[in-house]
Amino acid sequence: MDIDELLTILEKSKSGKLQKIDEDLYDRIKERIAELEERKKDANSEEEVARIEDEIRTLRRIQRMIFVTRTSKIIKIAWAKVCETETDEELDNMTSAEKSLFKKLVDVLENFKRLILEHVKKGEKEEGRYILVRIKKDIPEFVGVDGKTYKLRREDVVVLPELNAKALIKDGIAEEIEVKG
Repeated sequence: MDIDELLTILEKSKSGKLQKIDEDLYDRIKERIAELEERKKDANSEEEVARIEDEIRTLRRIQRMIFVTRTSKIIKIAWAKVCETETDEELDNMTSAEKSLFKKLVDVLENFKRLILEHVKKGEKEEGRYILVRIKKDIPEFVGVDGKTYKLRREDVVVLPELNAKALIKDGIAEEIEVKG
């Protein structure tokens, strides 16, 4: 793994579409850095140590630039997929770790899109629906189905996830506040 080869990969990564790279590219860079760290221990002169340290810094900078460039493109491809403007051709150019990142990004973005853009139709249940309630008694701190921690006291008025709100209403701890509009 030499610097010229990495610079070529970096230049190709910066232009146009996501380029195909070897599955083990990042591992090979790490191995080369480890190799140089060992060579540095056995170096005979200050000049040789400086040269090795310079090569290590250069490898790390290039590694980071390749990572940033590729990750940025993967984020854009995931965004395009969620916005339904994607082309699947670039998926073949991702490493398995990048494909895993891509799939997770798409899931997160699709969930966010649903939360923001989908409307509740009358009579339908939907994840992410919230209900305005008044708390009738102090209750211990709890984590809602939305992952937020709630610390509620008597007379608090709060918007809670539907599942949590319904449970508290059923137990007589809260009452729903009707919002007319």
